[in-house]
Amino acid sequence: MRILLLSLFCLACPAIVLADPWADFEAALPHSAGDLSEDQVDQLIQAADAVEAWASDLEWATPTAADGAPLPADPDEVLRVVRTLVDAKQRADAALANNWPLRKEFVQLTDGAENRQRLGHYLRTTSTLIDLSGRIRYRMRDVLDSATYELDPHPPQFEAMIEMLTKHRVEIGGTALSYVLLDPAPETGAVPYSPAVKAKVLRLLATVRDMEMVPDVVTLLEQPTTTPELAILAAETIRQIGLPQDARPGTPTPLAPSITAAQLRDHLTALNDRTLRPQLKAARQSLLAWASERAEHGVTGDSYRVGDFEVKSGDWLLMRNPSPYNMFTDISPGLFTHVGVVATEVGEDGKRRFVIVDLPERGAKIPATNVDDYLLRTLHYMFLRHNDPAVQQQLGAAAAEMIGNRSNFDLTFRTSRVLDLKGKPLKGQTINTYCAGFLLLCAQTTSRPRTEFFPIPEYAAGGNCLSNLKKLGLAIGDDFVSPSGAIFSPALEIAGRREPMYSPDRQVKEAVYDHFAVSMVEETLHPAPDLSQAMLESAARIAKQNAWLRQFLARANNVSPEMDLESAAKAAAVIETLDAIADANMSGFLKAREAFVAGPLEALRQSGASEQRVAEIAQYRQRHADLWNRWIAGQLSPRDMRIALVDFYSQQGRDQLDEKFFGPAAP
Repeated sequence: MRILLLSLFCLACPAIVLADPWADFEAALPHSAGDLSEDQVDQLIQAADAVEAWASDLEWATPTAADGAPLPADPDEVLRVVRTLVDAKQRADAALANNWPLRKEFVQLTDGAENRQRLGHYLRTTSTLIDLSGRIRYRMRDVLDSATYELDPHPPQFEAMIEMLTKHRVEIGGTALSYVLLDPAPETGAVPYSPAVKAKVLRLLATVRDMEMVPDVVTLLEQPTTTPELAILAAETIRQIGLPQDARPGTPTPLAPSITAAQLRDHLTALNDRTLRPQLKAARQSLLAWASERAEHGVTGDSYRVGDFEVKSGDWLLMRNPSPYNMFTDISPGLFTHVGVVATEVGEDGKRRFVIVDLPERGAKIPATNVDDYLLRTLHYMFLRHNDPAVQQQLGAAAAEMIGNRSNFDLTFRTSRVLDLKGKPLKGQTINTYCAGFLLLCAQTTSRPRTEFFPIPEYAAGGNCLSNLKKLGLAIGDDFVSPSGAIFSPALEIAGRREPMYSPDRQVKEAVYDHFAVSMVEETLHPAPDLSQAMLESAARIAKQNAWLRQFLARANNVSPEMDLESAAKAAAVIETLDAIADANMSGFLKAREAFVAGPLEALRQSGASEQRVAEIAQYRQRHADLWNRWIAGQLSPRDMRIALVDFYSQQGRDQLDEKFFGPAAP
């Protein structure tokens, strides 16, 4: 992978010196809700694109010999480029951090048309800033992979880069450098990094606290070459990042944690501490006591560390995933699409855990999932916490009370069934609602008004949205609340959030979903179920009068028998096709990009690639022949190649949607 990324970097066109884009970017940033406007957002989007282009062109000079062969780069120049990109990431992150407090200002504004528009401008502004931060992070990964290759022969600059990334808490730096911890296979003949350099990387990981790096730290801990000093530092790094929780008893096919508290305790117990300095002996004893308590009782405190922050019972988890549903109200585009609530529970094994409780579309029971496992599902998320600890505890208790209850995902997105449960014990109740309705259900167990949690009313988007949703058996009522609606509450503080991550294949998927959502407002939907989908709709219609058939269909589709199966079948007929189009074009982008960076076909055959894979690569190069010819001629940068392929598969997905659902009605 590092060689592939290095080839991407080295194939780039010579750097174009661009004017500093930051002045225009920072001039377009809003400082209050009153600064938000359509022109401001358009200028910000344009300026953010210029910043990303500027960051993509940051590279060091590659000198060449007399015969044209590339020579090693100047290590100080490499270090300077890395530092420039680190500064750029910090400026982008600061802009996003300064933008979040504006969310609380909207409750003070009158609910006029102009201020409703400002809500949309704020959401577009925030989405742009999230995207820019993720894109610079994406660029940093490529640069750091190349920088580690260039600086490896220069220990002073290599270690200076590690220290720089640690000082400035560059999270992606831990991802790029975690390979240092792993001893190379003996057959490679490569020399492992020294314990001193490994210790520097461990300190980097303990500083940036990226949960995904725990498995690499565990691998270091288990290597026979790891010294007792390094093992203690590795154990402390795991504590700083967050020790995974034991799998929940009774969970079908649970995720196996990379290390358990008992395993960490055993590693520490087995260490020979006779040669350790007194300070390290004390550190080992402290870690051993902590790991032993976790192994025996689970998490005993009032919080659980997950990376760079700690979660508490009652925190609301808002997740940002590709979804067709985030533009169906007048407050759009929605920043978040899915939700959960943190709760604590003591399992059958007597261990206390922090879990996420949510209401999924599939399934007929309210599940609970270990927080650390659940967060692996999403690239971007935020936790909100009520500013009153007593209210916060009530929110967590309500979520815990509903674990295991029967559930039914309400496709009409009504909150009336939630209101019916007000003042009643939640244990054992059937929960009829949708994802954000689950938040409202927890909120109404407190004495606080609904407006404290969802202060701004939401309405269905205009145009043809409601009539098109009706064709799917869906509806949005006047009492609707969305996952994004909670961010405008002044009573909810941001308890932690994941650093934004950009993924071009997800950009393709989001483009397809967004086009569907816009078309649902502006065009007329013509559902076109295939034969099997039409038969399922017919069976669901009959099941309304047949209890046995209703139970059978519910089990077959992993939903509650209380769900409106006819509406679910209508919605599934469209959403399944929408998902298939989005996934196919996302996959097409990935295969096309792979074809561009795969190297000569004959070299692939010699490396053992199958003829089927070689043929597929050749097919994608032929499909994008003009782009491919420019790429091999060195006329196209990696960024330009990525943008062209994203545009191609995004547009192809839009065209397929139009043909399937929004063209002339089928006879």
